[in-house]
Amino acid sequence: MAAAPAGSAPVHGDHRASLEDWASTRRPYLDNLKVVLITAIIAFHGVLGYASTVEVWTYTEMREVSLHPATEAVLFVLVSPFGLFLIPLLFLVAGLLTPPSLAHKGTGAFVRDRLLRLGVPFAIYVFLIQPSLNYALQRPLGLAPGSYLDEYMRPEGRVDTGPLWFVGVLLAFSLGYAGAHAALSRWRRSQPVPPPEALQTRPTRSVTVRILALTAAVVAPLSFVVRLAYPYGSESGVTDLNFWEWPACLAVFTIGVVAAERNWVAAIPAPLARRCGRVTLAAVLAMGVLLSVVASADAVESALGGWSWAAAAFAVIDAVLGVFGSIWLLGVAQRHLDRRHRWGPLLSRSAYGAFMLQSIFLLGIAVVLRPVDAPAEVKAAVVAAGGVVLSYAAAWLLISRVPGMSRIL
Repeated sequence: MAAAPAGSAPVHGDHRASLEDWASTRRPYLDNLKVVLITAIIAFHGVLGYASTVEVWTYTEMREVSLHPATEAVLFVLVSPFGLFLIPLLFLVAGLLTPPSLAHKGTGAFVRDRLLRLGVPFAIYVFLIQPSLNYALQRPLGLAPGSYLDEYMRPEGRVDTGPLWFVGVLLAFSLGYAGAHAALSRWRRSQPVPPPEALQTRPTRSVTVRILALTAAVVAPLSFVVRLAYPYGSESGVTDLNFWEWPACLAVFTIGVVAAERNWVAAIPAPLARRCGRVTLAAVLAMGVLLSVVASADAVESALGGWSWAAAAFAVIDAVLGVFGSIWLLGVAQRHLDRRHRWGPLLSRSAYGAFMLQSIFLLGIAVVLRPVDAPAEVKAAVVAAGGVVLSYAAAWLLISRVPGMSRIL
């Protein structure tokens, strides 16, 4: 068989042709960025399973061994500040792509597409896969003494969304935007037709550093207030939808929607990207100092939420990272990731499915390694690497082999 053309993934027959057609209509930097972000998130979750500083991953509370304090200190102080704007970046990209998608498909088709690609996987995962995974993990450890139905229908009724909280929140934002857009369109049609001179195109106002700073200034107090009830990393009521991240995520999603009219999907203005980079660097350093201080004082929980100076400082720096960091990183991707790699289309096509499937493999590998006498650092590395590889592989198998799955994943 002839070798795959340069820039395409080495898959065969109809799947290769379909993959090449799919990739030809897309921006390489966005696909590459999606792969980098989702890979980082899966690996990060694999490592968090063995962390003791914060318990924000399913396996953390039942881990059999913990990372060395020195390892955790390095990850907590030097790595975690960058992780704080990975999810906001995904919402920024989603905001950029939402208006053109809605304009192309129309409101009805857009809503049906979002319900299919976001709503169906979210419902299946949250109401079937995640509770089954939790029960399979907790039952042998004595943490789920009742039957599956007893545990599933517990009086507190909390819904565990796992990593798919992002999908549920994105669905809510997308449907909210579609509804607001439809309402605004109806209102405009009901207004008198303006004179021709009023229809002249007005210059589009730029998104400036000042506007971004004002946005962060709004996000910070909102995040602080939300975290009084739902501290960072905690369970968010019965929905478990990470309410503590909503202000920043909604803000950058809105920035993306607004910036779509300014063609940010092609290129963020270079001066703005550079200024965002400088602000982000300062915020990363500030967050590193803050985390060092609270960690040395054994007061990490006080920074995650509550009436404390640490919680206020964390909310402010986190807001700056979410707003400025996501824009800076998008600009970096536009400059350095805008090329097609051999395995790029296959990985990008599988990335969304890999995100959906990550818990199965991350938790599965962790359970297999549980009886192995090895340091947490070794187990974390194996879980992270294995989780990434198996999640992508399984996602591609589902897309290429299961009829109709390509419409969802």
